[in-house]
Amino acid sequence: MTDILEKSKIGQRIRQLRLLNDLTQAEFAEQIDISINFLSEIENGKKGLSQDTLARICRQLNISADFILFGVKQNQTSLIDMANSLSINEIETTIHYLESLIEMKKMQLGQNVIP
Repeated sequence: MTDILEKSKIGQRIRQLRLLNDLTQAEFAEQIDISINFLSEIENGKKGLSQDTLARICRQLNISADFILFGVKQNQTSLIDMANSLSINEIETTIHYLESLIEMKKMQLGQNVIP
């Protein structure tokens, strides 16, 4: 039977988030009040973590526990639920709005290109 909480995947997500935040293991370990060795063992899937450590990691990285534990961002489910509750007209309006935002972004990026 496979564990629902795979330590190696949890560790990989923590490592990725730490690196995205430009933190060394030493810096991050100090911020969440654990040793560098323990952080390394967590990131390598060798050790699990307590609720307190998980809470400190989530707070420091500004991420939900759902993402750390399961790889699912907290708002993904609610966004899908909201989209499913829209009428056809509301969906078309939303698509038009998103297309406009994308076009504006393309124009902004085009202006920032140096010839």
